[in-house]
Amino acid sequence: MNDVTNHQKSDKPWFIYLVKNKLNQLYAGISVDPKRRFLEHASNGPKCARALKGKGPLRLMFCAQLETHSDALKAEIWLKKQTRKTKDAIIMQQKTVPSVIQILDVNAIQKEVENKLSS
Repeated sequence: MNDVTNHQKSDKPWFIYLVKNKLNQLYAGISVDPKRRFLEHASNGPKCARALKGKGPLRLMFCAQLETHSDALKAEIWLKKQTRKTKDAIIMQQKTVPSVIQILDVNAIQKEVENKLSS
């Protein structure tokens, strides 16, 4: 039974994202639901990353889909080792993150989260 659960877990697409805070710092993370995760960060609630607490307003700068959790973890480690210049190039889509399948529309996610926060 565990094998089935683990197999199903690995079949979900994963996402990597970059969030910019009011101090112009970038935070990298991964999630299976980037909208929900960004909302958790932006709402400054109990599930907000410690690195982002009290540093809002936050801006979603980059979000991309990867195939597996393993790909997402490797990409996150890789991304966190990159310079700010490289991260900015990724945001501008001048460079790519390894194993990315598709880049998401961060403006649409940002707007949706802002609407949820204001209602």
